[in-house]
Amino acid sequence: MPVDDLSFLAADLQSGARHDPNGEVMWPGSQAPAVIEALANAGRLILGLDIRNYGADGTFVEVPWSSYTGSDLQEGRDFALEVLSHGDLPGEWVLITW
Repeated sequence: MPVDDLSFLAADLQSGARHDPNGEVMWPGSQAPAVIEALANAGRLILGLDIRNYGADGTFVEVPWSSYTGSDLQEGRDFALEVLSHGDLPGEWVLITW
């Protein structure tokens, strides 16, 4: 989502976000659970998570991590939090699609 769509998030979650030129937004893995909670509390349905690892040259590897196809906000939140809780993420950044 574009940067200006994040004004409903707490200041620390806004400042922790990484904004790519194409409009995608991601957070460090340590902040991702709080962001997922905040998004769901703001009425955003969490559709999926991708994990990214950036190289020094700016290139990245992205791994699809979860996909939720339902329509229940709390169920989508719970699903995203559950898959993140397994640990061993293949990267440091969590791209959250809502």
